[in-house]
Amino acid sequence: MKKILLPLAILIAISFGCKEEEDPILICGTTDPIADLPWLNILTNELDDSYFGVYYSVAATTYDGNDVFVIRNCCPNCNSIIPVYSCSGDKLGVLSADAGINPAILDNAKIIWKGTGYTCSN
Repeated sequence: MKKILLPLAILIAISFGCKEEEDPILICGTTDPIADLPWLNILTNELDDSYFGVYYSVAATTYDGNDVFVIRNCCPNCNSIIPVYSCSGDKLGVLSADAGINPAILDNAKIIWKGTGYTCSN
C-alpha cells in the first residue's frame, strides 16, 4: 500500500505544482512599455512625483487597430480630460462620447502602471 501511495502523492504534488506560463503581452513591441518607451517612462515618473500621483494610472488598449496608452485618473475633485497616446508618444486625442475617441476602447484595456499609493478602486 505504501508503494502505491508515495508515487501517487508525488504525482498529485507535481500536477498541482506545475503552472502553465502565460505568454507575455506585447504592447508597442515590448513586454515592459513603461521601462522601454522613454517618453512613457518620463511621463509616469512625472505623474508619480506630482501631488495627484496617487490618482493616476496608465492603461494599454487598442484604437483603430494600433496599441495606445490612456492616461487615466480618478481624482474625485478634478474635471479630467483623458488623453490617448500612440506608441511613439503622439497625442491622438481625448476620450469623449461626443467629439473624440470613443471611451469604449477602455472595455479591453489593461492597467500597466499605477502611481505610488494608488487610491482608486479600478
